[in-house]
Amino acid sequence: MEYKEIHINTTKQFTLLTPDIEDFVSKVGLVNGVVEIFTPHTTTGLMITENELLHLVDIRFFLDKVAPFKKEAEGPHGNVKYLHDLISLRNDVPTDESVNGHSHIRRLLFDSSVRVPVIDGKCYLGSWSDVFFVELDPGRDRKVLIHTESK
Repeated sequence: MEYKEIHINTTKQFTLLTPDIEDFVSKVGLVNGVVEIFTPHTTTGLMITENELLHLVDIRFFLDKVAPFKKEAEGPHGNVKYLHDLISLRNDVPTDESVNGHSHIRRLLFDSSVRVPVIDGKCYLGSWSDVFFVELDPGRDRKVLIHTESK
């Protein structure tokens, strides 16, 4: 097994990883096998989708609708916060903890890893497919692990 760790700190929601993955596959000389990409963070994800700006904007609009930063008032008390964001009610959490309940809900829509077959030294992706890192709580140091499995 070969592996590489990529470090990311961005305010962008979507970071294209395909060139890094293809470069890694080439450098390690993987001919036939699988490359797996993994992010260990609970407010990041990975996806394979089309690299088209308006499509990515549509995804962002969808996320804003499904899990907005500030919720519509609900319940008899008119709660507009995610319970996760009520830091004072949580055990063993620093008082400066990120208010990011929406990010954790959005994360449910993405995978923490994706696997891409490698055939004859090339990543087997569709004509319009690319691998993206998805940042749901920006401005933090992140890492992505790329590793190979040969067959």
